[in-house]
Amino acid sequence: MSTPIAKQISTRMKAKDLSLSALEKKAGLKTNIVQNILRGKSKKPSAEILQAVSEVLECTVKDLLNKEEIFQENETLESDKEILNNKYEHPKLLQDTVKWINDFTTQQDAELTVSQVLTSIQEIYLHSLQTNPIKVDQEFGEWFIDLISD
Repeated sequence: MSTPIAKQISTRMKAKDLSLSALEKKAGLKTNIVQNILRGKSKKPSAEILQAVSEVLECTVKDLLNKEEIFQENETLESDKEILNNKYEHPKLLQDTVKWINDFTTQQDAELTVSQVLTSIQEIYLHSLQTNPIKVDQEFGEWFIDLISD
């Protein structure tokens, strides 16, 4: 997700608590249209696609084309390396993360490698730990698994 459009869409989806599939459905788009934008496969989406996405995200096409980031990174968040060196205190979150990933990948019929599954566990667990250590951040999990799966 390196293009400015992808960053804008992703940030706005997160802010609206919308999954990829929900955004595509509400925008009346075919499956994987937005996913291809987020992955950088579609670098110049059509005006019609951008208009449909912007309406669901309650912004303008110009907002989506804006190269400035709309939210600054939270400087209070620890790096993954720092978190990995902290005392292990949330075993239920880890257990719930593994269960959620298994359920989600089965439901989506996603074919992941062992490496992708282990990476997903680590990234989703660490992200959830920082946002709310009581529950799995499913929106981030969907985005991350969609991002790494082909």
